[in-house]
Amino acid sequence: MSQVDEFFLIDKYFKDIGSKFLSKKNFILGSGDDSAVFKSKNNLCYSIDQNYEGIHFPKSLPPEFIATRSVLRSFSDISAMGARPLWFSVALACDFDEKFINDFSKGLNKVSNLLSVPLIGGDLIKTSQKAVTVSVSGETKKNNHLSRSGAKHNQNIYLTGELGLARKGLEEITKNFNNNIYRKKNVKRFIFPKLRLEISNSISQYASSCIDVSDGFIADLEKILIPSNQGAVIYLDDIPRVDKSSLQDFIFGDDLELIFTADKKYHKKINKLSVNSGIKINLIGHTKRNDEIKYFLNNEEVQFPRKRGWNHGEK
Repeated sequence: MSQVDEFFLIDKYFKDIGSKFLSKKNFILGSGDDSAVFKSKNNLCYSIDQNYEGIHFPKSLPPEFIATRSVLRSFSDISAMGARPLWFSVALACDFDEKFINDFSKGLNKVSNLLSVPLIGGDLIKTSQKAVTVSVSGETKKNNHLSRSGAKHNQNIYLTGELGLARKGLEEITKNFNNNIYRKKNVKRFIFPKLRLEISNSISQYASSCIDVSDGFIADLEKILIPSNQGAVIYLDDIPRVDKSSLQDFIFGDDLELIFTADKKYHKKINKLSVNSGIKINLIGHTKRNDEIKYFLNNEEVQFPRKRGWNHGEK
């Protein structure tokens, strides 16, 4: 396909994505104006993420999956707040190849239909290195949102799902690029991350703090404990993971599972929520008063460097 100008591409491939959901999300104006306009009586959550080729996704990744992965990763932050998705916007930097943009828009449509959210705007920039910036918003009932800093002494610590699927999927994409691998469970987890939206709103009834595993379990757990002035005892054997022969699944990010804390009195209700939703919620430890964090594996203490995980500022 030919390379054409920004306004033609926006009008052809992005203008109407999710437009059928605008009225349901209380929009007065959608995309196409200088700004979208909507009304809301509840609390709004907002988040923005950047995704760069070679850093957040491999160069070999097809454009449809660049789109699904980038947008779903952003909505995972909304899930961690216990919020309901409202809308998203996307700024795409690419070389304006129309085939790439056509396939990228297919990925946006998939996410729009999956979450019933409209694309309300964005930008298109011509450049050689591909990059995707995604803004998302969600809504919670007043005073019912989750944050990172609410953990308290002697609370249970929980983790949803399993660690390591996204890491394994990225390895398979990097080592064996072909169209068939995108059907594999691990690869699907990397290109089409599972969000815990179906239970995060219910968790908000019991949880005092919550975060999604995007930078690695160890790093993200500390993002709850340090602002909350809490330490913890963590039993790594109780965490389902892909590779039990190494510690990599505790360090690698992108699993987008939820870590949360809750009073022990809610344990039975959380177990019931796990059973009813079909999503495993694992009790993995408890908080304690000082700032010491101890990890145990096979009845032996394991040491992790503080704040280990993905950090763009590290050399």
